[in-house]
Amino acid sequence: MFFALFWALGIDQLFFVVFCVTGFFYYITSAKKHSSREFVFFGIFVCVSFISILQISSPIRYITFLRNEGVYLSMLFIFLSSALYSARDVRVTSKLYFALLVFSIQCSLVAFLASNGLGIAFKSLAAYLIPDLGSDYIKGMLNKSSIQAEALWFAEGFHRPRGLMMYPNTMAGILASSLAIKAYFARKFLLRNQVLFSFICVLAMSMDIFSIYSSLSRSTWIGLSVALIIFPFVYQTAVITKVFTIALSALLVGFVFLSGLSSGIQARLFDKTHSNEGRGLNYQLIWEETTSSWDKLLFGHGTQVDHWLLNIPLGSHSTYLGVFFKYGVVGSFFFGLFLIFLFLRTRNLTKRVNTVNQAGGQFARPYFLSFALIIPVVQIMFIEVDVDLSYAIYFAALVFLVSQESQSFSSVKIIERIREIKYIRARRHAFQ
Repeated sequence: MFFALFWALGIDQLFFVVFCVTGFFYYITSAKKHSSREFVFFGIFVCVSFISILQISSPIRYITFLRNEGVYLSMLFIFLSSALYSARDVRVTSKLYFALLVFSIQCSLVAFLASNGLGIAFKSLAAYLIPDLGSDYIKGMLNKSSIQAEALWFAEGFHRPRGLMMYPNTMAGILASSLAIKAYFARKFLLRNQVLFSFICVLAMSMDIFSIYSSLSRSTWIGLSVALIIFPFVYQTAVITKVFTIALSALLVGFVFLSGLSSGIQARLFDKTHSNEGRGLNYQLIWEETTSSWDKLLFGHGTQVDHWLLNIPLGSHSTYLGVFFKYGVVGSFFFGLFLIFLFLRTRNLTKRVNTVNQAGGQFARPYFLSFALIIPVVQIMFIEVDVDLSYAIYFAALVFLVSQESQSFSSVKIIERIREIKYIRARRHAFQ
């Protein structure tokens, strides 16, 4: 809720310490139930990743390792909180949805201003107190700027925004994913005749489309496209939901061509690719360096490393390949199981919601949530989830909500909901 304030103070990327400390003590002192299988696998992934610290050869990289582990631990404690009895309260779920809406609107506003060249740049309070240790990453974390740079390689006078995030890619990913959250609330407010709030959500969504384009983030464009294509067919949803998603895809494509944005997208994908060569070489070297010995293959390198052929850290620009490089086959195995079972849970959630809706229910929120989750799962093929705490926590919050919604639509509760719907229908029929 106060994310913009934390960003201004320069402590937004340091909040993993707060999450880790409070999350640990809160979890061990609270009444718990068993965690979901995907969370168990993620917990094992975090545990085995600590073994990889023995693989680090450069002392300065220990700082990076601890920071990355702190982010993953923060995500884990958010996941584990779904097992607490306090999280069973439906108000907790509703409040988190609303918190994500407020968070995303803050991101929308600053990103839109930056997309139009109205940047915010200053030295944060934390920058006066914390040394940057000569690291460009830490310096960029403490010294705030909502515009990454003027992208002269793309077009004269073109400003590439990063908003309240560390990078344009993470900014665009959150905006694209949160389109579904805003759409849910726009619908909710409209059904409650709160037209002004619904309009604010639609306005923010309109600004997001422009900011997502301005980010030049191909990973986000791919993630959004994949979500629009596979959601109607892979997930079991109501027919009207499938038709709406397909119609939305057609509308978005039409808008892109009619507005002239298609020429810029085409240029970014095929002509002004900018970093393709570096990324491709990075991915090739990740495979070569990780398979070079048995210890590296099993447990990775512990963290990213510098390489004389690259101007980016080796092991970066992909969560999946990055996990393989940093934590080896062992870490990748459990991280992969986490994603597989997360997909199965999400797909099963929409199936159960669809069952209830076929009996007369009108539940739509899990549909919006499932759509929102597809985008980061696809996007992290090309970016790292642990380089920006804000992105990681947003992703973790979506996964937490999937667990919460699944508990609301468990097999027993589905029967209860259907009985409740049939009872209400019978009473209405009796009154008529």
